Amino acid sequence: MWYNHDVRMVKQMKEFFKCIVILSAASGIGYLFDQWGLEEANIIMVYVLGVLLISIVTVNRIYSLIASVVSVLVFNFLFTSPRYSFWAHDSGYPITFLIMFTVALLSGTLAAKLKSTAQQSARTALLAKNEQLRANLLRAISHDLRTPLTSISGNASNLLSNGASFDEATKIQLYQDIYDDSMWLINLVENLLSVTRLEEGRLNMRFSAELVEEVVKEAMRHVNRIRCEHEITVEHQDDLLLARMDAKLIVQVLINLIDNAIKYTPKGSHISVKTKQEGEWAVISVADDGEGISDENKKHVFAMFYSGANLVADSRRSLGLGLALCKSIINAHGGEISVSDHLPHGAVFTFTLPVEEVQLHE
Repeated sequence: MWYNHDVRMVKQMKEFFKCIVILSAASGIGYLFDQWGLEEANIIMVYVLGVLLISIVTVNRIYSLIASVVSVLVFNFLFTSPRYSFWAHDSGYPITFLIMFTVALLSGTLAAKLKSTAQQSARTALLAKNEQLRANLLRAISHDLRTPLTSISGNASNLLSNGASFDEATKIQLYQDIYDDSMWLINLVENLLSVTRLEEGRLNMRFSAELVEEVVKEAMRHVNRIRCEHEITVEHQDDLLLARMDAKLIVQVLINLIDNAIKYTPKGSHISVKTKQEGEWAVISVADDGEGISDENKKHVFAMFYSGANLVADSRRSLGLGLALCKSIINAHGGEISVSDHLPHGAVFTFTLPVEEVQLHE
């Protein structure tokens, strides 16, 4: 309770300070105009502009109302005869003050309404975007999860009904199919949870200095079992390369990139994971020798729910979350991720992490 009260007080002080700065600036400009011999109408417009700016930069409309009154009083005090008093000798000044106050008040009110309308439009656009993302997610899940779930239930049903008549090799194949599909679902759920936490700002990052070699090794232990159908090599240019990272999240990035290479390349393809240091950055790449990615798809490959026109090896479409998640995680680490051609054919995904040096105390 006290914390919320203090936060409100700080916000109010900031709003009040903005008003003081803008009105002071308007008075300073008005003083210059007066020294240059410009007409009072120009000075009045400066104060009207000041009220307009206050309406834009402050949240509460009360500030524009107060600024309208104060601007009239300050103009009267500084620029009407007699100077530095609130009296005015000219009989026409009350009308001038009234018009100035009315114009300032109407301008401030109009600006506040336009600002409120713009904020409402932004909220509406954000809600529409979130609703579209939710619709895309539900549509993708309802369509793309059907295949692995059907496979799991079908294989489990076969084992329950006919397990006694299957030979050992058939059973092992069914067990592996169930395992692979369940791992695909688990990886999907991990991606969904991480994307949600990142979007809501609830993903706690635990940075520490980690050996890149150990992180890659950990990722390889979790890669889909289908990797046995591909040749995967790991090459470290520097075995003692340290980078600042959240190891768990970077393992997830590597799993997504390697699984992506496995899914979109035919059996027997070669996938290489390489690490090196370039200046203050640790550079990690995952390359394959598949068909590659077209220039058009490269522009959208990191967009959420984008999976391109290609189907993965088992005719299942990807939800398009993995690469979007990778980009969000790498950006949160202060690095960059990109995709390029792997000559003579294939694709290579490369991301960077800040190098970390550990001070040894003897």
